[in-house]
Amino acid sequence: MHNNFCFGKIDYRKHGERMRALQFIEGVLGKNGKSAGGVREIAADVSGLIETLSPFIQHHTEHVCPYCRKVCCINKHSYYEYEDIVYIYALGEKMLPYREGINDSEPCQFLGECGCTIRRSVRPYRCNWYFCSPLLEHIQNIPAAQYRKFIDCLNQITLKRTNLLEEFTAIAGKSFLK
Repeated sequence: MHNNFCFGKIDYRKHGERMRALQFIEGVLGKNGKSAGGVREIAADVSGLIETLSPFIQHHTEHVCPYCRKVCCINKHSYYEYEDIVYIYALGEKMLPYREGINDSEPCQFLGECGCTIRRSVRPYRCNWYFCSPLLEHIQNIPAAQYRKFIDCLNQITLKRTNLLEEFTAIAGKSFLK
C-alpha cells in the first residue's frame, strides 16, 4: 500500500486517498527529522526561485488573461499531485481544503476576480507552468536575454524539484526498510 504513495498512484479527486497520501508524506517527513532536512532545504530553494519568477509571470498574465474568452484555469487542474504535496509539506505549508462536488470543467475553485488565490509558490505545479498560446506569444516578445533568464530559472526549478522528489523517495524507502 505504501509503495503506491511513493510513486504517486492515487486519485487526488478522492478525499480519502488524498488524506492517506498526506498522512504518509507527513509521517515520512516527521519520522525522519534530520534526514528530511535536505528535502526541506531543496523545497525552500524551489519556493525562492518560484517567488523570484512570480513578478515576471504576473506581469505577463496581467496583459493576457483579462482579455481571454476561455478560462484555462479549470477545476480539474486544481488538484495537487503527489509530488506537489511532498513539496508543499516539505515547505511546512498545508494544502487548502477542497470544495467537493465541483465539476472538473468549471472554473477552478481557487480562481478569484484577480487571478489565482493561492500564492504562486504553493500552487499545483501544472498551474504555475501552463502557458497558453497567447501568454507564450506575449512572453516570447521580450528581449532574448530576458527570455533566456526566464527559461534558465524554469530549468532550475524543474531540476531542483526532481532532486527534492528523489531525496524524499530515498528517505521514504529507507524508513520502510527499518
